[in-house]
Order: sequence, then structure tokens, then C-alpha cells
Amino acid sequence: MGKWVKNFDEMSKKDTEEAGGKAANLSEMTQHGFPIPPGFCVTSPSLQHVVDSNGLQPKIDELVASFDFEDYEGMETKTQAIRDLISNATIPDDLATEIKQHIAEHTGDGAMVAVRSSVSVKGSAIVSFPGMMDTYHYLRSEEEILKHIKMCWASLWTTRATFNRHHKNIEQQSGLIAPIVQRMINSEIAGILFTANPITSNLDEMVIEANFGLGESVVSGKSMNDFFLIDKNTLEEKQRRISRKTIICVFDEEKGWGRTECELEPEKCTVPTLDEAQVRELVETGLRIEQVFGHPQDIEWAIEKGKMYILQARNIRNLATT
Repeated sequence: MGKWVKNFDEMSKKDTEEAGGKAANLSEMTQHGFPIPPGFCVTSPSLQHVVDSNGLQPKIDELVASFDFEDYEGMETKTQAIRDLISNATIPDDLATEIKQHIAEHTGDGAMVAVRSSVSVKGSAIVSFPGMMDTYHYLRSEEEILKHIKMCWASLWTTRATFNRHHKNIEQQSGLIAPIVQRMINSEIAGILFTANPITSNLDEMVIEANFGLGESVVSGKSMNDFFLIDKNTLEEKQRRISRKTIICVFDEEKGWGRTECELEPEKCTVPTLDEAQVRELVETGLRIEQVFGHPQDIEWAIEKGKMYILQARNIRNLATT
């Protein structure tokens, strides 16, 4: 086990401050044998190690102290300055060595990876900020992966994340981020599963939204998606709505890395994304994940070459249970 970097099988859901909520939950599901793409976490103390070794803390403190949340343009300028400090910093040798060793282990067979953010708040139960940070897909080389790990660290200081902490009365410098580097699933189908109905808060219903390609088209809200409403007790479909899907998110072949959005082939626009067996497998997996965490779950999933993978699970937010 390294000092700065840990594989998913070396952590659990208890490690939220070190790993952030996303990586802690992925680690817990790995321990329980769920189909989690293998990966590792650059633990949260690593960013402070980068900041300290590059002498950035006084500059960051000065910028944070000058924040004026009534001046949006000024906030964008100041948060961009912090992001630039982090993105242009040198990763200390001891940390860089560990990261590179783990990159080699996870890409040795030519596999591509995604870099994703895993966040928490120091001394708090807050372990996610949905939609606040970016995910970087289809990265191949060591140079690309290291660059995007630094971009992930820097995304802790996006203007939207900074305002989010301000509105939640969270001390700006108590935010923690632990980049995840995870085997890329080149999904034919992907989406979200809610193990309770997030709209009605009905605990006896499960909801699936799905589209072809990467799940980014689903979570971004840019595409119409297929919708499945499931009776949680019988696992029977109560409703199936096949939408006319128009947008798909896929590998950017022109750049050779990253994702891009394009139009879905016309002949697939009204084809159902999931068959009955896939819906059944997905909801059964979701129920087992809910049992592990003891709370209704918001689950991101993907299917590649017929195999299902779980990419993320977190508690459903703002679920009315009264």
C-alpha cells in the first residue's frame, strides 16, 4: 500500500476523508464483489502535498481572502488564478513515482482510463457535490493522465464549486478532492438507476434512464432517454417509455482521446436501449448495492460487450421519506 495512492481494494466506505465519497463507495463495492472497473485513488492529502512543495499556500490564501461573492466576474478571475497555480504545479517526485507506478499497472495492456473527481469536506458528513467537477474520458498516455489529474485537483476551485461551498456555508479550504483513475468502459449503453423514485420519493419504485454510448449524455440532461419504472417488490416493469434519442456521447476519434457528442444514427433513435433481462439484472444489482449502503441509491452504470459495470453509487439526495 502506497503513502499517497491506493487501489480500490485497499479502501472502504469508511475512508471518505482520504478517498472522497465516490472512491470510498467504489472501494466498498469492490470489496463486496460488484462489477467495478478497476482503478486507483490519488488520496486527498496529495493535493496539499503538491501545494506545499510548490509554495502555493500563501498565494491561495491571499486569493481566497479577497473573494467577493457579489462580483461574479472577479470570482471567475480569482478562481481561475487558483486553478492555474495547481494545473501548472510540479508534482513532487515521491507522489509522481507512486502515480506513475499505478498508471503502468492499469494501462499495461493498452487500456484507456477515465479521470474522475472524488470529493468530501473535512470534518463533515458531506461526501459529494453532484455536477460540480468534470470527468475526463478515454485517456491513454502517462502524460495525458498526469495532466488531467492536475486538472481534477484544480477543479476543486471552479467558480461553480466555490459558490456552492459558499452557499452551503462550507469553509472554502475545507473541501477535499481525491482524483480517481479508472479503467475506461467503452459502453454501448449507459445510464442511471435510482433505487427509489427520485421525483415522487416512492420507496417502492425504481427508475432507470438509459441511452446509447457513454452515460454522460444521460447525466448532462442533453438527451432524451429511455425511461423504465420498476416495481421494487415484484421487479416487474410498471412503465416503459422509449424516447426518440438524438445525441450520443462517444470516443473522440479525431483527437485520439477524450469524448465527443454526435448525432445518433437514425435507425437507432427509437430502438430500446435495454431488454427485459438487462433491466432485471440492473435492478437486482441495484437492490444489493442499496443493502450495502443502507439507503436508496443513485447509481451510474454502463454495459460494454454485454457485461454490466457499476461506475458510481451514492445516496439519493433530497429524498422525502416522511
